[in-house]
Amino acid sequence: MGMTKAGEISDVVAGYDGSEASGRALDWAAAEARARGASMTVVYVWEFDFGASMGMPALDPEGLAERTLEAGMERVRRAAPGLEARPLLERGSAGASLVEISRRADLMVVGSRGRGGFAGLVLGSVGAQLAAHARCPVVVVRGEGRPAPEGTGTVVVGVDGSPASRAAVELAFGEADVHRVPLRAVVAWTPEVDVRQLPLVDEEVMREAAERRLDRLLAPVRERHPQVDVQCRVVPGPPREVLMEASDGARLLVVGARGTGGIRGLLLGSVSDALVHHAPCPVAVARAEGDTGA
Repeated sequence: MGMTKAGEISDVVAGYDGSEASGRALDWAAAEARARGASMTVVYVWEFDFGASMGMPALDPEGLAERTLEAGMERVRRAAPGLEARPLLERGSAGASLVEISRRADLMVVGSRGRGGFAGLVLGSVGAQLAAHARCPVVVVRGEGRPAPEGTGTVVVGVDGSPASRAAVELAFGEADVHRVPLRAVVAWTPEVDVRQLPLVDEEVMREAAERRLDRLLAPVRERHPQVDVQCRVVPGPPREVLMEASDGARLLVVGARGTGGIRGLLLGSVSDALVHHAPCPVAVARAEGDTGA
């Protein structure tokens, strides 16, 4: 499986563990699959705790897992009647299992925290492991609300010219196109030099050069999505703060798994990690083709 063409998604995989946060991830994933005409897979991963089974001999962990997964499937049926959805019950380590499943997925969706089969699906554990090592884009669904109505909100993408941010641009254009919303491409710009120490260097000229570079980077993708209303912004400031502010009220924030340049250090463990923990909207993490996440 995997993303067959730039931005194309035919299968959405959502992790579910019975928590309300993972339920919201199911709602988001179902809406995404329906908008794209894609299929959906609902995954529950359970681990057998031998010590707990000795203390509670009547416990049936596999039966509990099956019932939880069926509850997830029922939620999807209510959220998106008629959507092609299939259950997948896995036994093993949640993080490792979901990373392996991501090899066959086009998009993986998880909640910002969880419980149960994912044994604490919180960023910093399974969610962070997925964002760092999944072979497909990963969406971490943050917030309390339902998916934004079609045609509302914006998609925001952080751009720095790195291969991962180019993958993020592809994904972001596809999202904006599918959902018929504007795209805001943002460069968090920090001059490499202190222009006050170089009187012959004009900060505004440097910023305009960054804007032209952004336009050139977006041009090929823009041609494939001519109907997308693109707003380009070069904003001075640290990447984390710039992207947090830009994504306020957005339907989705898209970033690359690793980055360089204007968004220096846009990689998991720093900016991306902070965004998936604290951004005010769902966050998608994309990686460059051939990046194994190692």
